[in-house]
Amino acid sequence: MKVRVGVVLAIVAILAATAPVPAALMMNEAAAKQLDTAIAHAKNAAGASTLAQAELHLHHVINCIEGKDGKDYFAGSGDVCEGMGTGLLKDLQASGMAGGHALPYVEIAQSISLWGLSQGMRKDLARAKAGAEIAQSALVQAKANFK
Repeated sequence: MKVRVGVVLAIVAILAATAPVPAALMMNEAAAKQLDTAIAHAKNAAGASTLAQAELHLHHVINCIEGKDGKDYFAGSGDVCEGMGTGLLKDLQASGMAGGHALPYVEIAQSISLWGLSQGMRKDLARAKAGAEIAQSALVQAKANFK
């Protein structure tokens, strides 16, 4: 029986599209989405013109990093990563080796974002923005190392 290559490739494509996605791959996708969102909000905080804007976006960064179960999660600022995963830290830990390379940078971004928030509470916009800028750099490094 002669089978056409095109038919076989079409069947393989259909099977691949309907095959279950491995959990680690799903975690990688969730972590990548949250990482991109956290980077965007760190950038927004760094470019903020008011203390309220800087604090709001730094809270967004923390909420993406920690997820709803995080000790510093602040529901009052909104969850810009809602539905993307369980929090960047958890999703990176579940992503295996790929997440392991990015995790230290995200932990640094978390610490720096919290520091930036503390500076905002002291009414120091320049330091809050500096913290956001450093957090953004750390998150960009996390993305570069998420392999």
